[in-house]
Amino acid sequence: MTLSYRRLTIHLGPRTLHRLKERLRWVRAAGCVVTDEGGDMLLISRNGRWDLPKGKVEAGETLLQAALRETAEETGIEATPAGCRPLPLVKTYHSYNLYGGWHLKQTTWFAACATGHHPAGRPQGEEGIAAVVWVRPDEWRRRLEHSYGTMRTIVKHMPWTD
Repeated sequence: MTLSYRRLTIHLGPRTLHRLKERLRWVRAAGCVVTDEGGDMLLISRNGRWDLPKGKVEAGETLLQAALRETAEETGIEATPAGCRPLPLVKTYHSYNLYGGWHLKQTTWFAACATGHHPAGRPQGEEGIAAVVWVRPDEWRRRLEHSYGTMRTIVKHMPWTD
């Protein structure tokens, strides 16, 4: 497993991950890498950085259901899983201090498709999202490579962005 914090990336083994889970509040989240019919890719601008839609898994939800729900909530764009058997693309991990305690967030990422070419989005302002944009894959990669460490991990795992 790889844990990113700011510009520091640490590779962790299963035992170390287990020990971290015992000491930190464990948060499960899911998100989508969304492509439209024209091959453009979805980005959001959250708190001044380029990001992808994601959020916490609610009780009774699967990871895929959470990823699609969060995408719709944060962007106003409905998406469907890519492929006949949607499998996670990659999992990312990051830690943060919130409400007086450290959390370790595991986000599972899925490929998804939006219907149409550039469906209109609606940024969820209460989540700090200022913009929802569609960009070509090379621009998607460029913007995310200059964002959070977890976003760079996702870029590395996307075969269609090479």
